[in-house]
Amino acid sequence: MGNREGQLKKAMEETDVSLSVNISGIQIYIKCNFPTVRSVRLIVFFLSLYFGDVGAQELYPADTLLKSENVSLFRKIAITPMALWQRISYSEAAYNCQFYPSCSNYGALSIARHGTVTGMALMADRVIRCNPFAHGYHIRSTDSLFHSDGRLVNLVPVRLFEQKREERSPLLASALSAAIPGVGRIYAGRKWDGLFGFLTVTALANITNRHHRLKREGGTLFFGGLTLSFYVGEIIGAYRGAAVNKQL
Repeated sequence: MGNREGQLKKAMEETDVSLSVNISGIQIYIKCNFPTVRSVRLIVFFLSLYFGDVGAQELYPADTLLKSENVSLFRKIAITPMALWQRISYSEAAYNCQFYPSCSNYGALSIARHGTVTGMALMADRVIRCNPFAHGYHIRSTDSLFHSDGRLVNLVPVRLFEQKREERSPLLASALSAAIPGVGRIYAGRKWDGLFGFLTVTALANITNRHHRLKREGGTLFFGGLTLSFYVGEIIGAYRGAAVNKQL
């Protein structure tokens, strides 16, 4: 049985595979070995995104950023998953976000404005805050605004670190969340945000560790990146929660 599997694997590695892809009306033929097919498909997907139908249409908010000349290619790649998600979330009422702009659009705008790493952290912070208790926190915050459709207005901050009051130390809050994710939010008076943050970072860290132990490099990198984004998001969110910025 083992010998048969070895022969099959060898045959697959030696077999040439042809791919035919249409990008903006241009037919492209690619001939490659079997192990490289996934990589080629990924490259072709991004090419079709920027030169094909997805990049040409501005049906959803993130599409505008993908077409913008002021957004770098690296940031556009990071925005791509949000643009694809919007094709699902904006078509189903069940996925309506309680915030304005929506979490996916907030994340895309954050990446476009503040860069990939900081933008991903801001998006993670927003996702943590988008919980059943968000409405109560929003009402109690300073300068709470509501959109015409009733959603909670929460714009992407122009500056990340600015302090509006001295009741709680933003630096202490961020330090607490750096030590134990979520604790800084609890110190800032947002215990439920802190609980959701702690559970999310802990769960992602456990998943990353499991993929690492199983030697799954792809899963380790993916979930490790998510863990890092949510961890940094906890630090930023704790700071901004204590500062009570009107944009929070």
